[in-house]
Order: sequence, then structure tokens, then C-alpha cells
Amino acid sequence: MVAGSGPAGATAAIVAARRGWRVALVDQRTFPRDKPCGDGLGPGVAQLLRTLDLGHLLAGESPATSLTVYGPSGAELNAALTGLDGMPTEGYVVPRADFDQRLRLAALDAGALDLSGHKVTGTGLADDSRWVSVRRGGQEHRLDAGLVVAADGAYSVLRRALGAGRPGERTTGIAMRAYADTDAFDPDGPLGLRMIFEWSKELLPAYGWVFPNGKGLANVGVGVMVTELRRRSLDLRRVLDGFADSCRRRGIELGDLYAHRAHHLPLARRIPRLAHRRAVLIGDAASMINPLSGEGIVYGMNAAYRVVGGLPDDPREAVGQARALGEFERWFRHTYRSHLLSSQVAHGLMSIPWWARHMIRAANNDPVVFRDAVELLFGLGRIRAGTTWRILRHGW
Repeated sequence: MVAGSGPAGATAAIVAARRGWRVALVDQRTFPRDKPCGDGLGPGVAQLLRTLDLGHLLAGESPATSLTVYGPSGAELNAALTGLDGMPTEGYVVPRADFDQRLRLAALDAGALDLSGHKVTGTGLADDSRWVSVRRGGQEHRLDAGLVVAADGAYSVLRRALGAGRPGERTTGIAMRAYADTDAFDPDGPLGLRMIFEWSKELLPAYGWVFPNGKGLANVGVGVMVTELRRRSLDLRRVLDGFADSCRRRGIELGDLYAHRAHHLPLARRIPRLAHRRAVLIGDAASMINPLSGEGIVYGMNAAYRVVGGLPDDPREAVGQARALGEFERWFRHTYRSHLLSSQVAHGLMSIPWWARHMIRAANNDPVVFRDAVELLFGLGRIRAGTTWRILRHGW
């Protein structure tokens, strides 16, 4: 059973159904539904979709080609999006109402059972299975499964029921996004398909983004740590409106903001135990969110693909399942530890005006610094000693 029909849960259901297993896809919401998010899909998502023969889910979408970063004291970076290999970085912006529905329908087409509209309320162990209680229409039901993949989001019921606790305030961000109509970022518009980040002195300790989909719509948002929000008594909606106004003063055409929604971001500053007895945590429920960019989709989808693909042919067999879940947890921590730690450090540094200004200037002056920054935001990059030296050298 998979709890949560977002990208991580739907990916897990797709892989499980294609392996010939019976899988129920449970979600408290009915689809399509909106999900507060930046709507960004990095190159890792596009690559995994192709691996799953689902590249057509991005048909008709145009990848972002450029990046603009605003920093303190007028620091500004404008560059084409390229990775370490010099190839274009394939980043897309697709509203979650659309992308999640496409991926969920792919899971149902693969054979997953649709249990949308069922809210997970608890879990426990039986002799050779795990039960999950769900509620629909005021009635409680119990489902039995050989394995439960807990992908039920930032407010995960299963995370708490499995004893992993709630994400702490010191490791949680909060973001607000809204939409704005704009033609400025269309392929033939004055800005083209450009993603925007802002770490200006006026906005810090928050950061802002503008992610356009190239079809007359832009996702505009701001994010900040929960502790900073409370310490400074910030009004997040006012911060977002101020950021949008600053974009307009720069000549970026944005219509009025609408569809405001806020959401918590359990950041990968502290990842809980992932492997449990007949259960595994993935996605936002497992705090798989980049502390620098707020990106979480690629980590959740890759985790889903790896954990379900690594299960034994008989997924209910206790010893083999436990071994596979343990191997998955070791793989995830080994693969992402340096990258996520570097992202955490970079997030802290970019909150310091002096460092943010020098980082942006160095990225302008040194293509190696720029490529490393892009890899940190959109790939598996990490902070390197040589890059730090380049920032100090070229950031003046």
C-alpha cells in the first residue's frame, strides 16, 4: 500500500504495479487537486520520467533556459542554465495540479487501485502484515498490507505513528506561493523562459522566486525558516507582495497575485529513520527537501524508484523485505549526505548579505562557480574547497 498520491507516492505505485504486485494508492484528497509548491521540476525528474518511459508526461512543456539571481547591494547574475557537462539543464515548471494528476493517472494505468478520498488515521503491526486505518465519509476502515510506503506529505500521519515524530521548528521552513499572469516569460517574450531567485538585503532572511511555465503563468513565492518567521514576526503574505512589487520595479511584468497558499517544508537538515518494520518513509514525509532551493520532488521520486525497485520478488517475505529497506536507507544517506549538507551550509551563507553578494559576483566572473551553484540547486552538487576559494577570489 502507498499512502500519498503525490510524485513520490505515485512513482512508488507505478514501479510496484509494473512488478505485478497489488498496490493501493491512498490519498485524503480527490484529484486533480492544487498543491502549494514552487512547481519546479529539475533535470533529475525529467531523467527519471524517461527511465520509466513516462517522458511524454512533459510533452508540450518547455524547459527553462536561463537563470537570474538578485542579491544584496545590486548584485545580479544572468546566465544560461547549464550543468557541469556544459549541456542545458532541463528544468520545467508545471503546476502541481497538472503534474501530480498526470503521474497519478500513470499509476492507475499501470494497475494501482485508486483509493483517493481516504484519510490515513493510524497504523500498526499484525502477525505478517501492517494495517493502516483510513477514514472516509465519517466511517473508519482498516487495510492490511505486506508493506506500507509512507509518502503522505509534510504533515505525515504515518511518520508520527511510526515513532519518527514531527519535524522540529529549527529544521522546518515555511513558504507561500501565488500565481501571476504574465507574457514576459513566454518563449517569444522579453525575458524568455527564465527562472528567478532573489536573496536581496530587503528580502533576507527570506528568499524569493519566480518560476514561469512559458504559457502566460508564473509561480511567485517566498520562503523562510519557521524560527525566523516567528522571531521577526513576519507577515508572509506581506513579504510575498513586497517581493512581487520589487520584481515589477525591475521591469518584470507580473499581473496581480492570486491563489495564495502557504505550506511547511520539512527540510533535510534532519532526516528521520526511513526503514521500519513493514513500512518505509519517503518524500516530504521523510524530510527529503533541499534546504537551499526548497526542491523535494526529485528526491522523493528517486527514493520511491529505488526502494520499490530494490524489494525482493516476494515483497511480503519479512527477512528479504527488511534487508531491502535497510539497504535503501543506507543508499539514500550515502548518496545524498554531502549534497544535502552542502545545501544546508549554502542556505545559511546566502542568508548573510556579505556572502550572498560575493557569491553572486563570483558566479558572474567565474563559470566554474556558476556551474557548481547550478549543480547545488538542480543536481547533486556539493560545496568544494576549490569553489570556496574561487568565490573569495572572484567575488570582490
